Parts: sequence; C-alpha cells; structure tokens
Amino acid sequence: MTPQDIVNQFIELTARCLDVLVANYEGVQRTADQPLALLPRGEGIAVRSGELPGLGYFELHGRGCRFELASGADLDVDWDADGRAIFDSWRILMFARSIGDDAIDQASLGLAADASPELWRVRDDWFTWADRNYDLTWSSA
Repeated sequence: MTPQDIVNQFIELTARCLDVLVANYEGVQRTADQPLALLPRGEGIAVRSGELPGLGYFELHGRGCRFELASGADLDVDWDADGRAIFDSWRILMFARSIGDDAIDQASLGLAADASPELWRVRDDWFTWADRNYDLTWSSA
C-alpha cells in the first residue's frame, strides 16, 4: 500500500470507530481526580472501555482512545485541550504495523496526512479532521 492508502484507511477506520462511540455515548465525564469516561445514552454508568459492535473494542487512556479491531488493526486518537480529536504520524505508523505493513516509514505517512484534504494540521506533526466531526466539549461530572 502507498502512504496515502494507509492514511486513508486510518482516517476511515478511526472515523467509523468514533461514529460508533458517538452513536452509543452522549458525552464525556472528566474531573480533576477521575480519568476520562464516556456516558452511555439512556441509563447506565460511565465507562472507560467497551465493545464496538461489528468492529472490535475500545479503551480510553488519558485524553485518548485506543481501538482494537476484530481484524487485528490497532488505532489510536487523542483529544487536545480544545477538544479536537487529534493524532500524529506515529499513530498512523503503529496502525500500519498492526495491519502488517513493516516497510512504510513515519515521514512518508506524515507527508501523506499533510496532503489529505480530509485532514487539517493542528501543529507540527499533529492532525485533526477538517470537518471537526469528532471534537468534544470538555465538562466536569
């Protein structure tokens, strides 16, 4: 696969995972002494991990989320202080490795991400979706 193919696949799969989270959870909970947690739609307690129906599993970490898909692919995204869903070329590289591409390099993935019309460079080597569909509004519990 080309670097652009890998970036496109990363964007598509990560967006699908985030779409499932948006469909199943109505918000986030975060306090100074508690890590990030998702609030389920309807009744239920806030969670830090769970199933992504038809895709795999998710686990929150710090200000981010790791997705482990049934296909074996691993994806990871963070949210910055402004609530933007962000990722860097290293995360795309780790995704490439998880799908079996050991030949691609991080620099070419960064260039491909920078050239993608679906992405916007936040700073240095950090990117977000140009449409900002996956931004969060930080609020306390």
